[in-house]
Amino acid sequence: MFTRTTIAISAFSLLAASAQAQQGYEFEVYGTGVPARGAGEIELQTNFVPSGAQRADDPEGRATHRSVRSSLELSTGLAGWLSASFYTVAYARNGAGVQYVGNRARLTAVAPNRWHLPFDAGLSQEVGYARSGFAENRWGYEITPILGKEIGNVSLLLNPAFERGLGTGEQEWEFEPRAALRYGLGDDEAVGLEYYSLLGPVTGFDARSHQLHQLFATGTTELPSGVEASLGIGRGLTRNSDRWVVATRLELKF
Repeated sequence: MFTRTTIAISAFSLLAASAQAQQGYEFEVYGTGVPARGAGEIELQTNFVPSGAQRADDPEGRATHRSVRSSLELSTGLAGWLSASFYTVAYARNGAGVQYVGNRARLTAVAPNRWHLPFDAGLSQEVGYARSGFAENRWGYEITPILGKEIGNVSLLLNPAFERGLGTGEQEWEFEPRAALRYGLGDDEAVGLEYYSLLGPVTGFDARSHQLHQLFATGTTELPSGVEASLGIGRGLTRNSDRWVVATRLELKF
């Protein structure tokens, strides 16, 4: 079963039309936790940019300054080591109204505990569609290795992601590493730092001033209703990065 499903995942990634995901609509460093088989999760992410680097629309994306970007994601467990997710992405800005951006589908496979690896490991593969004007390419593909390690109350996650598009734009693989360092304050609370970046083509990174680098201070808690809530305050570290971002996330398991 494991072999057959792995082959299916590989075929999915090769045959699906691929393209760049929309930057900034989701701030999340993927971990290796997946829902139990048949269980589900619903997650709402909403990000407000009080001070954005892009102040006017262009053919490759909408203005980020004073914009609200959100994604609604539904996930389910297909096996103890495999999950599938589908989500819808939206954008809003004063004078532009609320706009539908596109959709994404993701498969995440994680290494079973019986492998007894010295660290947590997994692989996420994602296909995304974006309407014209919201991304350089209509279709995009992203592959993200997931590496994690917990030592006491401290956890570290690494996502060295690679992304490319198909269409009339550039077709180069781009490197988009992400990372999270968290400290648990109990069973339901944690604080941490999260890092997001877009370095450019793997064949030759962009000049640093054209790269995206953002650092978030984050906090997570569980509300009495069973909803997990997270808040992050992000600071752009380069000229092309949004200067400030406020990111929120609400997640409910069912």
